[in-house]
Amino acid sequence: MGGKWIWIYLFQACQAFLAADTFRHLTQPDILYHGYVIAADENGTAEIQTQERGFQKINLSDFDVRINPEGRNRLVPVLSISDEIAYEIETSAFEEALRKEARRGPLFILIEIDTPGGRVDLTQRLCAGISGLRFCPTVAYIKGEKNLGAYSAGTAVALACDKIYMAPNTAMGAVTAIVETDKGFKTEKEVYGEAIGEKFGSAWRGYLAALAEKNKRPGILAKAMENMDIEVLEIRRGSQPLFIEAKNKQPGDQVVEIFCKKGELLTLTPERAVRCGMADGIAESRSRLLALLNASDVQIEVNQDIPKAREELELVSKRFNKLMETLDLRFQELTAKQNPNRSEVLKALQDILRQTESLIRLKQKYPDVPVSEEKVIRFRNTVKAEYENIRTMR
Repeated sequence: MGGKWIWIYLFQACQAFLAADTFRHLTQPDILYHGYVIAADENGTAEIQTQERGFQKINLSDFDVRINPEGRNRLVPVLSISDEIAYEIETSAFEEALRKEARRGPLFILIEIDTPGGRVDLTQRLCAGISGLRFCPTVAYIKGEKNLGAYSAGTAVALACDKIYMAPNTAMGAVTAIVETDKGFKTEKEVYGEAIGEKFGSAWRGYLAALAEKNKRPGILAKAMENMDIEVLEIRRGSQPLFIEAKNKQPGDQVVEIFCKKGELLTLTPERAVRCGMADGIAESRSRLLALLNASDVQIEVNQDIPKAREELELVSKRFNKLMETLDLRFQELTAKQNPNRSEVLKALQDILRQTESLIRLKQKYPDVPVSEEKVIRFRNTVKAEYENIRTMR
């Protein structure tokens, strides 16, 4: 078997659920490893962690690679998306946590989702991080807690995972991109106009369909979650059940039902999601999900990196706001003084400028702090102008 086909086989094998690896040398069958891939490049060179000899670097074309759970650890890390996808610091923490947990060779990474949605740019980063784990399976579990499911961007994250399970009474769908404006949330068409809004919408629909189809889910249903103008039919074409857009119906197609009517965004209950192939099963709890996946005996480790990132942001934001208020108050008091001591005022203004520069650097490091950098820069410029005005006074 050529090296190219060995590489393709490995890629497909590692995409399979609960993929684990047995590596047997093609010409020296006594060389046998049980382990998992940590990293691999397009040339077929892989870094693997083995039970027999620890870390090894091999050429995949030299090995027959088979799925075998013996090679992976009886470990399932849990990452949670439990609120709006809105902060870069949490997104970065999620990306790093994925890489860190995948290198430990778990059976799979469980991503628990309960979100109303969030920013498209951050969502695409989350999806790219999940899709990039070619050698570690991922399972999305849509929970029924505060937000009662995975809506909008949360659905995109679920679609990026190898498997999707849903808790009863949850839902997934309604994935139209929303823009936050001074007058509230609006669609991209409302903000940018019909032509530009549709351009953005078309790109987002295509992205969602690609995520779905990557894991053999109906791409047209992902598109119908974004665009209410799409009517989806469930049909039989010969013996094959299919989901198609209504305008693509052919003579001889047997319509089972209008799965999604024009004028509504597709949102799926667990039962419908399983029936149409968008989800793989329904689980009342995490423990039930693990039982369904033959993983009841695994070690569960809830990753704390993402909640810690949120805590860090909250502490930084409090510190930022307190310092900003203090500096603003000091500046107002200085400028309100009658007959102030010129040298003392200049010294105080220099100190305010130094601390304001620190605030600007802090804002650049933590862009999620809920104060615009422009506001801080305007304050700095006002202080600087006052400083120059007093310094040049005669």
